[in-house]
Amino acid sequence: MNNVYLPNGRAIPAWLRAFPLAALLACCWLLPGKAMAANDCWIGGTSIAFGSVGGGGGTTSNSVTFTCNNESQAVRSFRLCLYMNPLLITGVAPRRMTNWDDFLEYDLYSNPAMTQLIGSTTSGHAVYSITHTTSAAQSTGSIPLYGRVPGGQQVSAGSYFGYITEVIRWVSQAGSTPPSVAQCAASASQETNYAPVTATFANTCYVSAATDLEFGSFPNLSTNREQTSTISLRCPTNTAWQLALNYGSNASGTTRRMAGPGGNYITYQLFQDSARTLPWGNTTATDVEGSGTNAVQTRTVYGRVPVQSVNAAGTYADTVTITLTF
Repeated sequence: MNNVYLPNGRAIPAWLRAFPLAALLACCWLLPGKAMAANDCWIGGTSIAFGSVGGGGGTTSNSVTFTCNNESQAVRSFRLCLYMNPLLITGVAPRRMTNWDDFLEYDLYSNPAMTQLIGSTTSGHAVYSITHTTSAAQSTGSIPLYGRVPGGQQVSAGSYFGYITEVIRWVSQAGSTPPSVAQCAASASQETNYAPVTATFANTCYVSAATDLEFGSFPNLSTNREQTSTISLRCPTNTAWQLALNYGSNASGTTRRMAGPGGNYITYQLFQDSARTLPWGNTTATDVEGSGTNAVQTRTVYGRVPVQSVNAAGTYADTVTITLTF
């Protein structure tokens, strides 16, 4: 049997679904509404959406809205304390989201500089509170919050999520002077709501550096000239990548050539291995493959200028295009 859900996300029990509609309406009519105290407050749900983040991390901001009743309609001051209790996944400092395989760390703060953590009701962090003074019978406000996913995390690309139970405690008194933080933290007046937390760790890779392949100076090419260069790249954890090198700006077919004076060329070769037996090209069969670690990975390019005749002295050069596929 399929579950039926109320707007708040809770499943309607099977025994209740079996009741005739008229009986359900009669039951609902008899249910009492929520009794609000004379100077009561409550909060609306919010969401914490980081959007797309990468190896450098990311930030977001939002707010928790609240409504307070003021029966006397005289000037009254409220102090509201906000706690963010981890529901899924557990933990504070750091908090965590999951994709069921990895955990992406984040935390929540009370200030834009992100130096003051918002704790839970049991974490022992400094209490985050705001004040609200009003003479209206009912008034609203908001409590800002700021989130950060720190950079440098080694996680796989994909969608991450978590849930938080938002908790406010409040206390009020007549006049324009608000109650103390200690009074608010100790208050028995409390309301809760829920906040989903989401982020997408981007499947982004990039080449961070590539050094020149310098074969140096030589009077002739009666022996092979061999040198190396390096290519550095970075990809999220478990992201498969392929690194290809084209045949350069002066290629003749699949033969790489450096161009020099008078339309002369010097041929050269690029390999994946130090023995120079595995050519490095731009096809699936000749590229280099790997898997990301969210840290910089370096691959060595092994170059060789084979024995050949050179018709003109001078400087010879070529440009090879690196293609990173992921």
